[in-house]
Amino acid sequence: MIKEKNTEEVTEYKLCQKNMYVEKPSSTQVGALARKGAFWSILLIGGRQVFSLVFTAVLARILNPEDYGLIGMVSTLTALMLVFSEMGLSTATIQTKNLTQAQVYNLFWINIFIGLILWGICYFISPSIASFYEKQELVEITIVLGSNFLINGIAVQPLALLKRKMDFQSITIIELSSLILGGVSGIFFAISGYGYWSLVFQTLIISFVRLVLAFIFSKFLPSLPRRGVGTYRLVNFGGLLALNGLCIYFSRNVDSVLIGKFWGVIELGYYNRAYFLMMLPSMIATSVLSQLMVPSLSALQDDRERFGKAYRKSVRMVAFIGCPIAAGLAIVAPEMVLLIYGEQWAPVVPILIWLSVASITQPIYNTNGWLFTASGKAKSYLVVTVTNAIVLIGTFIFAIKGGGVGIAIGYAIAMGIFLPGPTLYLAHQAANLRVRDTYRILIPILSVTAIMSVIAFISGFLAKEINLIWWNILIIKIFSGIVSFIIMTWFFLKQMLIEDFEKLLPKRIYNKLNNKKLVG
Repeated sequence: MIKEKNTEEVTEYKLCQKNMYVEKPSSTQVGALARKGAFWSILLIGGRQVFSLVFTAVLARILNPEDYGLIGMVSTLTALMLVFSEMGLSTATIQTKNLTQAQVYNLFWINIFIGLILWGICYFISPSIASFYEKQELVEITIVLGSNFLINGIAVQPLALLKRKMDFQSITIIELSSLILGGVSGIFFAISGYGYWSLVFQTLIISFVRLVLAFIFSKFLPSLPRRGVGTYRLVNFGGLLALNGLCIYFSRNVDSVLIGKFWGVIELGYYNRAYFLMMLPSMIATSVLSQLMVPSLSALQDDRERFGKAYRKSVRMVAFIGCPIAAGLAIVAPEMVLLIYGEQWAPVVPILIWLSVASITQPIYNTNGWLFTASGKAKSYLVVTVTNAIVLIGTFIFAIKGGGVGIAIGYAIAMGIFLPGPTLYLAHQAANLRVRDTYRILIPILSVTAIMSVIAFISGFLAKEINLIWWNILIIKIFSGIVSFIIMTWFFLKQMLIEDFEKLLPKRIYNKLNNKKLVG
């Protein structure tokens, strides 16, 4: 009888524990998980960029600028609403210290409910969008793309749970699989003559595959919603992040709306393709660590010293990767556009050059969100974002008279010069960190990047003067840039490479290197 009672108590205790707390790495586990996660994140980003470029290059030769322009007109709205489909609840799941299963169930149903509402909004406003742009095709495009809100809403919490556990191996498999299947499907539909619909189908297939795989890998089994489990606090935190995301999105997409309205679908298609290339350096540099840093810093939020060290090492790595790639993209813009898009996309070149100026500081700027979010300072983050949005939108309104190039110049001035410094300072204040410590590690990297850019530009100029063909000029620019950057890095940033990048190696290789150092 006593044994049966004890067994029942143990079973009840385990059940209670299972239903209460969702697994989260401890501060002692963060280092090992981050090292492993960095390897898989690098694989994800590398694979994503390669496949995205391949699929884009193929589709750009099958479709025309008007097809991309039509999707760009709708995407401006749907991407805005996509912020609300998640409502910041994914970050709330990742950042919260003590998270219960019941809270996750409630967040799951909230995400689905919001997804349905947003899909309904797309249905009702689709005629207005078509009327605004004077393109009747946008009615059906908007309604069909609207279903993406529901698909993504269902996938939010399963993916968030994987990120909370820092299971980046599963995330990499999910993202690359969905991207490949979606890209192949898009090309198939484009070849079959579906035009802009091939881009719509590509988007939906990517989301659907991601949804299915997210449930498989997370093993998440939703349950009915419950009352009195502390969901409001999470929704409030997520809601502030959602408003923040809304401001970021709106300020970054007003340019597309203005170009589409006042300059037409073709000019928007050119701008859209330039913007895609401009974002690559930032995506390459920060995407690897973006998945890692919020979970990692959240686990270290009670240890400010380790928090600061982790951030500074990460922002240094982001700058080392992203800044030279962005600067190099500006230098090779004429040849890169010809290589990826073809001769018919020549108007993209001046737009890309100016946008690339902004993308030099963009990787550093994007790390501000890590500090605000991991520190739980959602209100401060929102205030800073609103202020920056006002500045950026005002710049776009003033610059629209110059078309795509004018908007790109305005973007370069605002996001490349004026806003990064003050925003970095305020983010450090929110996280209780000293900004001068961060500047101390960034200045050498930016200096090396500037010297590399000058050398690559001069090499390309000389190659053009002797009438070399465009692909030879491209090779010379890339080669001179890489060689000069490697040489200067070896002399001025060698210690940084040793401290930061060796820790990203798989644990077995990392341990072997350290054992050799001890033996030596």
